[in-house]
Amino acid sequence: MSSRVLVCFGEAMIRYQPVDGKSAESQPSLFLRSVGGDELNVCVAQSKLGRKTRWISVLPTGPMGRVITDCEKNVDFSDVVFVDNADLGTYTVLPELKTVHYQRRNSAFAKHDPSVFNWTDLLSKTEEMWLHMTGITPMISELAFESWNKALSEAHRRNIPTSLDFNHRKQLGTLEKLWSYVKPHLPHLQVVVLSLLSMQELADLEGVVRPQSDTPESDPAWPRLMQTLRSKWELKRLACCFKAVDKTGLQTRWSVLATESGTFTTHGTPILHRPVDALGGGSAWMAGLLDSFMDADVSTMDVTSALRHADLLAALCQETAGDHSTVTRSQLSQVEERFAKRAVDLAKLQINSENEAQICSTLQHLHDAGVIAILRAKNPDVAIERGLELASMGCRALEITTDATDCVRVIQKLRDKLPSSCILGVGTVMEAEQVSSFAALGVKFALSPIAPSGFINACHNHGIVAVPSGFTSNELWSLHQQGARMIKLFSAQQFSPSLLKSMLSVGPLKNMNISPSGGIGPHNAQDWWDAGARVLAMGSNLVGKDINFATGSSEYVKAREDWETVGRVAAKNLFETAAQRSGKA
Repeated sequence: MSSRVLVCFGEAMIRYQPVDGKSAESQPSLFLRSVGGDELNVCVAQSKLGRKTRWISVLPTGPMGRVITDCEKNVDFSDVVFVDNADLGTYTVLPELKTVHYQRRNSAFAKHDPSVFNWTDLLSKTEEMWLHMTGITPMISELAFESWNKALSEAHRRNIPTSLDFNHRKQLGTLEKLWSYVKPHLPHLQVVVLSLLSMQELADLEGVVRPQSDTPESDPAWPRLMQTLRSKWELKRLACCFKAVDKTGLQTRWSVLATESGTFTTHGTPILHRPVDALGGGSAWMAGLLDSFMDADVSTMDVTSALRHADLLAALCQETAGDHSTVTRSQLSQVEERFAKRAVDLAKLQINSENEAQICSTLQHLHDAGVIAILRAKNPDVAIERGLELASMGCRALEITTDATDCVRVIQKLRDKLPSSCILGVGTVMEAEQVSSFAALGVKFALSPIAPSGFINACHNHGIVAVPSGFTSNELWSLHQQGARMIKLFSAQQFSPSLLKSMLSVGPLKNMNISPSGGIGPHNAQDWWDAGARVLAMGSNLVGKDINFATGSSEYVKAREDWETVGRVAAKNLFETAAQRSGKA
């Protein structure tokens, strides 16, 4: 590992993304909050690989600024300038429109005084550094452009290697304006990265004939265009990332780098995956490329391997929610070694050792619990109260369904208050894309009434036990072969304990971990256990019906009385029996 420090200058913002699941009636939509910002994303990704990084910016004083500086302990934030009574930019992901809405015009960064940065001092703190910038920063405001321009000029004067991700955002201004900012710096940059769209638009702007094909993956004219543009602009290196998505959502990723000695591509060894999060991949790709560049003599390095390194980091980054990469050097190296010089399908990768250990631990916990109590509630406050009460009785696994009212708040409250003996899961997961949002909330297992495409792998990538559903022996066995460690038998009231016992007596079918759900309660739990079921999922037959009614209503009063006179005793007895079965009494 070299001692070179990556230095980045740019803005960071708070990202808000809608959470799948219903919020309470008359309540605002639920959002998950995370931190994003291209230059900061690159710093975080490199810090996860073990590199030293410094991020320079302007933030508001107080809690909002600390949200940013607390996002990654290994990034050096000592050169950040804090401003009193200032604002922080935000952006909201709009899934239905497949776009992002930004609010940054009045941020501390957009309005900062460029004189607060002494770039001569900032770029002389260490002997070896690499400065990375993007085309986002100069377009935020004229003040931001002034600081950006001074930083690049000082880096060029001091012969500090620099790179730039063009990253034109139409919301910030025209391509022509950004190009006028960037073009004077081109001869000094080690590498410039363009999107395919920007490359097309710049070719038109510069009067260069470009291919008319809409299939760049099969048209060698695109790499030739990159070489033409690189030469015209007197660039050392010009890079472009390519992606193709099929009708099932499978993304194929590869990249091209045009240099003075030739054009290199990973088109023959692409990365295939279904991104959990569409954002953050470009920043991770840049971090991966610079990780190779900062270690080597760029004039003699293995360019194709460097591109491959970047492709993998970008794809692996998008296997988790949020802009920031969580990929360690060990994880990245394991994939590189396993798939050296050949295509990678991330969906077919084995679970990494850390996730495997977490899954095995949760699976054992569920086996010992014997029962999953399902809170599919319309009264979230009573649901929270009931979850804590069940845990005090000996319940060791609670499932909060995504169609429960205010399900995220229920999960958060129970997560913070439950004893360690009781773990949380999420139920009624209908799409693999939902998994990352709930993983961020700390759930340990996820159940679905169906078998969503990619669900098992999405759970495994987060260290979560996946519990998809099947009904026939063929369906159950197929899910077992796909890697499901536990399978939900749904709907169990259409089955019977005797049928389950018969099925599990046939050859390798006995190796399946079956969790019946539907029509099961304390009254018939022993029959299902005796038939070979490992974990029983129970809803209102166990947790009571009062969680579905408004407090004080006649329905609530009646259901509450039933819980207090019958349900509580039955639940307590069931948990005691389950504990005796597992030896945890």
